[in-house]
Amino acid sequence: MLLALALPALAVCLQDGNRLAYLDESDPYYVHRKFPKLTTPQWVGEEGVEAVVVLAIDDMRGHEKWEAYLRPILERLKRIDGRAPVSIMTCTVDPNHPHLRRWLSEGLNIDVHTVDHPCPLLQGNDFAKAKSTVDRCIDLLKLVPGNRPVAYRMPCCDSLNTPSPRFYAEIFNKTTPHGNFLTIDSSVFCVLTPNDPELPKELTTDPDGKEKFRKYIPFPSFVNTIEDYPYPYVIGRLCWQFPCIVPSDWEAQHLNKPNSPVSVADMKAALDAVVLKQGVFNFVFHPHGWLKADQVIELIDHAAEKHGKKVKFLNFAEAQERLDKNLLAGHPLRDTKGGDNGVRLLDLNNDGYMDVLSGTMTRLWRPDAGTWSAVEHPRGLKGRLLVGIVQESGQASVLFPGRAGWHFEGSRWDLDPALGRDVPDARAFRLRDLDGDGRCELLLGEEHFARRWGRHGWEPLPFSMPEPLDAALRFVDLNGDGKDDLVYSNEQEWTVHVWKDTTAGWARVSGGRQGEPGAIPMISRGGTDNGAWFHSRHLWVQNEDTAKMPNLVDRRSFEDLLKSR
Repeated sequence: MLLALALPALAVCLQDGNRLAYLDESDPYYVHRKFPKLTTPQWVGEEGVEAVVVLAIDDMRGHEKWEAYLRPILERLKRIDGRAPVSIMTCTVDPNHPHLRRWLSEGLNIDVHTVDHPCPLLQGNDFAKAKSTVDRCIDLLKLVPGNRPVAYRMPCCDSLNTPSPRFYAEIFNKTTPHGNFLTIDSSVFCVLTPNDPELPKELTTDPDGKEKFRKYIPFPSFVNTIEDYPYPYVIGRLCWQFPCIVPSDWEAQHLNKPNSPVSVADMKAALDAVVLKQGVFNFVFHPHGWLKADQVIELIDHAAEKHGKKVKFLNFAEAQERLDKNLLAGHPLRDTKGGDNGVRLLDLNNDGYMDVLSGTMTRLWRPDAGTWSAVEHPRGLKGRLLVGIVQESGQASVLFPGRAGWHFEGSRWDLDPALGRDVPDARAFRLRDLDGDGRCELLLGEEHFARRWGRHGWEPLPFSMPEPLDAALRFVDLNGDGKDDLVYSNEQEWTVHVWKDTTAGWARVSGGRQGEPGAIPMISRGGTDNGAWFHSRHLWVQNEDTAKMPNLVDRRSFEDLLKSR
């Protein structure tokens, strides 16, 4: 009997109470091996297709060199289904050149790679210059008749630490001076590893027992990576990330020298692994002599001959169209002006697959049937949603401060008036599991209070938030105890707090003024995202002030953050 009584509590502890916290963040690297999947059958809209291949060639200036390199590749692609779907990541081109019309008629798309190709984009203490080279490229490619630029790739993202949360929050998720915007980024690199139980070891391990793909990481502090997640995901509510697969052709030639058959063999293994995981193989290549066109054709041949109609070749614009139509039912992430369209991708029922929630619809993926089902959507479930885990089942709940809330129960929404009752409609609020029990507490930034969900609604806890709930605050487990600690840093001050318990809340470890010895980098400056993220037990910062630092980044280890000062 004692064992039976203990099991429910154990089940609660095993739940990840913060599995939906990414919805309130702009972290490009939050996905991981166990994160809910968005598999190709969920969005591609074509029976029998289990994986997508996107061939995206970089660096175009003019068109002649790219035409010469691509022509045999395009003709090989046409033999599959009469199309040549390739995205060309472009710096500058004559938007009215007639050759572009030929490419577009064949199935290519002209996408964005900045006008000036700076490495890194953010440098020289000049944020405006960085935004300008992106904006001017978007606006230029919008002028190409019949073209629909949707995707961006960060220059040098396969060789240097050039992507940054600051880029996504303050450039990509904004609009150009002409009101144009993009919807897909493909700059983060996915490393497939032997730790993935879905993949046979021969696909991820070399004969010497070492990892097949990690060897392509160009240097130890290269942190533009995620692991074992070859699926599209959303950054900051507005940006689709299509992660690139390791290795790119630059990474391959950097390790194996140009045109190596070993590199091609590993690329084939990566493609086979992505097909097994029903993901997307986003291949980064260049016309610079690092991989022959014949070797790209060899990779296409491998996909077609081994996997047949299980694999679909798409360009980024086609992928975006299918996401909007088949996944989001005509409700894209960004509205017609580039703003938040109220669409959220989340696993509602905790089954390991992404579902869709917006102010007007709920769509639930049925993995056994391989189909979407529409869930009756509560009439009042719209507007400013606060989503988190407050149920022992681990399924999602939604509340509206000052109003009501709903719990998701397998295949329906259940109204719970107490969920939003007596909760002030504060400017800043979060649902966050503080004590690791699998259920979120409610945090309100302006009142600095915390509450716990109980039998009679939200019950006050005997501590308050030590710092404002604003852009300068990050929740992260620094000491490995499974509980959220706090790192806070703006242009005036910084602090580090460690979680103690639900009586004391957090205890201050260190802090001080910016500019003093030992100060940590700004997480926010002037209310904007300053480019901070957590990866491999470090705080990393990449922005226009870090380009002269080693590997283009400022960094602090968790051990350093925990030192008392």
